[in-house]
Amino acid sequence: MIALQMGVVPVIHRQRTNQKMSEPSLPPAARTAVGPAPAEAAQVLNAAATSPGTDVDAERAAERSCIQAVLQGAPQRFGELVEAHQDRVYRFALRMLGNEEDARDAAQDTFLRAYRQLATYQPEWRFKTWLMTIASNLCIDRLRRRRIEPLLFSDQQPNADGDTPEIELPSHAPGPDVEVALSERRGILSAMIAGLPEEDRRMVQMYYFADLSCEEIVQATGATLSAVKSRLFRARRAMAQSPLAARLAGGV
Repeated sequence: MIALQMGVVPVIHRQRTNQKMSEPSLPPAARTAVGPAPAEAAQVLNAAATSPGTDVDAERAAERSCIQAVLQGAPQRFGELVEAHQDRVYRFALRMLGNEEDARDAAQDTFLRAYRQLATYQPEWRFKTWLMTIASNLCIDRLRRRRIEPLLFSDQQPNADGDTPEIELPSHAPGPDVEVALSERRGILSAMIAGLPEEDRRMVQMYYFADLSCEEIVQATGATLSAVKSRLFRARRAMAQSPLAARLAGGV
């Protein structure tokens, strides 16, 4: 879905597809001059994208290797980072924006901004945390521009770590009648989230949909760990006490 052509400034070519985003492409001359990306780093990043249990230290070392290479003149190495994180960014944008075309655009803008601002990346952060913070900010900007609230929930939620429980939705393949009911259910959930204070809503977005841990949200926002957990708890309690909760409890 994302194709970055690396030159002095990368240009993102939008492709209308629901398939996995393609990694950045390079002109042949640039590929010849720089050479292939190291296989070991690519393998570690690919494993991290598909296996939650991947060694975090190995993942961060691979990311630092890619980032350093890009900053030293090997822009095609950024493709490894795109490949590792593209699906996560797209799914998050889709849940935030509720529209496939907007989600594709937001995902591409996220990687474009990350590429352009790569020199500002702080290595003590996980790259995922930094990237998802960019994605969150871009999605919020889009929502503010069009002045509507996000369709925040989809049928399947990412696994979350920490103390906060999952918000679960049915994961079976729906028929037409069930799809209508699911659409109504998502609308109720969206309205409940829309009623939260902005900072609480932002924490919910980052925790459940950007798949960031409480500790990573602390890094991304500067809030304390206790404040993050408190806001997530308060958001869940507010949703449970919402007049819409009874309708949601009826299920599909």
